[in-house]
Amino acid sequence: MEAMRWPLMGREAELRTMNAALTARPERSLVITGPPGVGRSRLAREALTAAAQRGHPTAWAVATGAAALVPLGALAHLLPAVDDGATGLALLQRATAAIAGDGTGPTPVLAVDDAHLLDQMSVTLLHQLAASGAVMLVLTVRTGATEPDPAAPLWKDGLADRIHLEPLRRAELVRLVGQVLGGDVDARTGERLWHLSQGNPLFLRELLEDGVWSGRLTKCEGAWRWQDAMLPSQRLCEIVLAQLGQLDAAEWRVLEVLATVEPLSAREVEALSSREAVARLERLGVVVDDAEGTPGLVRTAHPLYTEVVRSRTPEAVLRSIRRELLAGSGDDRSPAHVAARCLALLDGGEPVPDAGQLTAAARRAAAMLDHRLAGRLARAAVEAGGQAPAYLALVEATTWPGSPVETEDLTRHAAEVAVTDDDRVEATVIRVLDLACALGQVAQAQAVLDAVVPAVRSDHGRSLLAATGAVLAFCSGDPVGAVDQATAVRSTAREGEPAWQLATAAAALGHAVTGAPRSALARVAEGRAGLSWPDGRSVPAFVHLALAQAEVMALRLSGRARELESLAADLHRRNLAGPEWYGDAVASLHCGWAALAAGRVRVAARWLVSAYTGLRRADPLGLLPVCRSQLAMARALLGDVDAARGLVAELDEAASAALPVYAPFVLVARAVVAGAQGHSAEAARLSREAARSAAEQGQVATEAVVLHTTFRFGRPLHVVDRLGVLARRCESAYVQDLADHVGAIVAENGDDLDVLSRRFEEAGLLLTAADAAAEAAAAHERRGARRAAATAMARAVTLARECGLAGSQSLQALLPPSLTAREQEVARLASLGLSNVQIADRLVVSVRTVEAHLSHIYGKLGITGRTELSDALVDPPPRTGPPNGARGELTLRGRRLSARL
Repeated sequence: MEAMRWPLMGREAELRTMNAALTARPERSLVITGPPGVGRSRLAREALTAAAQRGHPTAWAVATGAAALVPLGALAHLLPAVDDGATGLALLQRATAAIAGDGTGPTPVLAVDDAHLLDQMSVTLLHQLAASGAVMLVLTVRTGATEPDPAAPLWKDGLADRIHLEPLRRAELVRLVGQVLGGDVDARTGERLWHLSQGNPLFLRELLEDGVWSGRLTKCEGAWRWQDAMLPSQRLCEIVLAQLGQLDAAEWRVLEVLATVEPLSAREVEALSSREAVARLERLGVVVDDAEGTPGLVRTAHPLYTEVVRSRTPEAVLRSIRRELLAGSGDDRSPAHVAARCLALLDGGEPVPDAGQLTAAARRAAAMLDHRLAGRLARAAVEAGGQAPAYLALVEATTWPGSPVETEDLTRHAAEVAVTDDDRVEATVIRVLDLACALGQVAQAQAVLDAVVPAVRSDHGRSLLAATGAVLAFCSGDPVGAVDQATAVRSTAREGEPAWQLATAAAALGHAVTGAPRSALARVAEGRAGLSWPDGRSVPAFVHLALAQAEVMALRLSGRARELESLAADLHRRNLAGPEWYGDAVASLHCGWAALAAGRVRVAARWLVSAYTGLRRADPLGLLPVCRSQLAMARALLGDVDAARGLVAELDEAASAALPVYAPFVLVARAVVAGAQGHSAEAARLSREAARSAAEQGQVATEAVVLHTTFRFGRPLHVVDRLGVLARRCESAYVQDLADHVGAIVAENGDDLDVLSRRFEEAGLLLTAADAAAEAAAAHERRGARRAAATAMARAVTLARECGLAGSQSLQALLPPSLTAREQEVARLASLGLSNVQIADRLVVSVRTVEAHLSHIYGKLGITGRTELSDALVDPPPRTGPPNGARGELTLRGRRLSARL
């Protein structure tokens, strides 16, 4: 890592200002300001390098507190020796002559780092040099420093241009990390780096170098991931402590309190430290009194301050502060107080709280998605004699980290010791969902549910079990029944209660696959309205994720890819705002599914790899087979057939764990991969099986997309007829578009395919649009409409490149017959309006040769004259060889870029 050069990222505007100052006449001085660690010194060195490349003499100096004790101390290495008795005026004159030179040649450039630490004589010298224009200055100044800014008069008086550096933005940080590491970065790792560094390049560099050196930051499954806790190294702690400066005991106490838990109310912080110390730290910018936009809430100004202080504070001190917070009268509803009190309950040294207190604390921790803390509290509650509620709290803590067998044992025991119907029902609900989704034992889950229903007397309990039955119906491959059962529950349950929420999620899921996307999205909106986020308790968290899954499927199966990509990105951002948990993998799956639907195959593969890694660790919703199927299709599209075949093999091995409702998705992936391997008969069989599975389950929308994805494997006329039938049963016009698409291919109707290509593009289905354009080109070519074929082909290539398929075999097959280098040159000049004579003069050839080249160009591009050249030129990338080994030949019949669900 030390030998790796870090690129200058996110400073494009600053570099333009720097270059403008260097090229101005006369050159303008620069003052580079910003907080510590944002790259002031780096940008100053870039300016010095650029100046040297332009022939300017350059010099570098660094100001320090020690050097400031001696007049001109920071610049001493640039100055000649002087007599001990020299006056201040004499020193200035000699320094000016030494730095400015004799005035001949390019203007000297002097960079001074940390100019705010300069002594007064050095400041006077720099002002004189800048005012005279004899030297171009590049000064860096730390903002927020206690020392006054000596360079302020320069830029305020127009003698210099000021460049203020801010921390990197999130996207810039992630891009920088990817470039430095040489690969993609896992989304959660990127979020953690962003949170801890807040875009500060110095902090980021220290974190990355320590992560790689310690082995906690490693490349796994194609992406860099940080394992375990992300903590500052000893070196980074020293950097942060140096930036904090000398703090007295009262000020350090404030930071110790905030290192225990933050944010805290100003009243509590002051009670445990002192009001004056809080005020001093706020003036220094070390703490802020407006945390989360709430006046009166105090936190440190940077997350690393908290981590560094916590690492330097004895555990006994932290424990003492937590006990004091617990004894206080803080707002029990505050998440910060919940965390502090939960930790204090387990710290020891005080009477052990009763099981009820521990159970309540565990549930509140689970609601904040802090499942590790929830597990500690819940186990303590069980050990303290807690019965069913304590076991249920422990179930909530173990479900999402991915312990399905332990969850099954705990829920069974919780049901056995339950005293009330409510406890028994809650244990049963969690157990049924765990058996069906996490363990894939749908029949066993149904048996457990059926056995409990007769013993439950309360209406609330029966309603919740009925809602669970609706979810189970969906999982078992009966989405129509799921909708019916869920609708019945929603008609009797009170809106917002757990039974109504669970039934709403089941209804949304059922509507999504049965061709009723508007109904599905309406149920999703209703369901979300009654939920708070985050809430990691079992039923609310399940409902959250189920609603997200329903919304993603509804948009995907109704062809609304543009909306789907926006939704998936929003869900992912919301998820990253909370702690790391199972939802990370689900959010990545949704982003990958959305990208694959849009045709952004490489992007999809990156997201799906991330999801695949997470779901293999924990999969309480049974989504791993779906992820495998999507990733297998992405790999096949990218030409990595071996990887796709390996994923399909895993699907075959894990078939018993796949939920029946997802069987069509798994089968179509196997069909696509079989087709990519050239096994046409097997692909046809699997595609028919996938369509039949969807039809038997009443998955109208799924069946339609399966048929459209795999119709090339056989029976296209049957597909056209069946899609027409399905279109009449769906709320969305998308299925009719799919039917029209296949019909236009069968009829070889290029005009209709052109229209459909544009319609698909408007919906965000870029790869489907590229398919339609390629098929239109083939249809036009067969009827001799070469100009229309060339236009459609150019459109197909453009769309394929937008999908990230540049250089793929699929795109190479779409490219028009290659123009030779000379033909490309002639075509370019002709498209710019040059006459044949002008082209001949430019290329030093005869006019007859130009005419011959143009004739060949028109024939290859399917046009009649130079007026059509601009539209016909596709500007393809260099080709390494013609497809299928046939140079200059183009066969589009049956050619298709994609096959995907």
